[in-house]
Amino acid sequence: MDKLGIAIIGLRMGYSHFQNARSLKNANLVAVCDLDEELTERTQREYQVPFATTRFEEVLERDDVHVVSITTPDYLHLPHTLAALEAGKHVLIEKPMALNVAECEVMVNKAREKNLKLMVAHVCRFYDFFAQVKRWSEDGTLGKPYYIETSYLHNYEVIPGYDGWRYDPEKRHPFVGGACHAVDLARWLGGDIEEVHAYGNHFNIPQQKWEDHIIANVKFANGAIGRIMNSSGCAHPYNIECEVWGTNGSIAGDNTRDTAQLALRQTGYSKWLSYPKPTMAKAIASELSHFVNCIVEDKTPLIDGADGAKTIATCWAVIESIATGQPQKVRNDF
Repeated sequence: MDKLGIAIIGLRMGYSHFQNARSLKNANLVAVCDLDEELTERTQREYQVPFATTRFEEVLERDDVHVVSITTPDYLHLPHTLAALEAGKHVLIEKPMALNVAECEVMVNKAREKNLKLMVAHVCRFYDFFAQVKRWSEDGTLGKPYYIETSYLHNYEVIPGYDGWRYDPEKRHPFVGGACHAVDLARWLGGDIEEVHAYGNHFNIPQQKWEDHIIANVKFANGAIGRIMNSSGCAHPYNIECEVWGTNGSIAGDNTRDTAQLALRQTGYSKWLSYPKPTMAKAIASELSHFVNCIVEDKTPLIDGADGAKTIATCWAVIESIATGQPQKVRNDF
């Protein structure tokens, strides 16, 4: 085949996937699907997508669909992913990978059974600034990282989701659904997390049944320590933040401001240096391109199923720590 055929499932969260899929060099957008018939038809008409439907099964029946990007609500990730893999399609699944660890394990095993690519869309790994921090954490610029801090701040008061699914405790835990951004970023920068100890409180969103502010101390397998924070009801602009403290330097920045703060031993670390950086960049375009290239070149995606499952396992260890008041070990064997 000359190009892979991509289908986007879910046109609300999937709108950004849809826009970026149209510009890929080695893939074509061939199908879109959403339960909203008017939205589906309008998208097909305005952007001349070859096929549009409200029935997920019809997408999976098509021979011109090789890759399925699943951007449906969290509680549908498991059934949609399993159906796509069973139909022989490679799957890019929006974060969070699934609701819990058991669902992740089923998805990982199915992808292995079918010998298909499964990638979790943890977009932070594709932001230019966070990627630069990753490089400096590995090439000696910052030295050996010993403390990593990340946070995901996003007020969900006015975005309950269709039929309020984001507030339904059976369909979403806010730490899994939102803080997985911060958890995955911390894991990417620091490696596997082996233990957590967390606290949470509930001050801001009464209709949300879980804690709306959570903070977790974490211990990495390599000896580093850190902290992860999530606030889903905060009076604070949306932001994803990270700090890495290393033996040769420290850096602090986020995805929305145009500068970060850097201190290095070799330049004198008594004052912060202002480091110019892009804000968010075109991360989803890079994410999609990476996954398609992994399929074409038969490479393991940056966030494969096993890696995505470790992030969900870390999230649930945090939730269990809040419930028990005790530190919790994190499962990393997927």
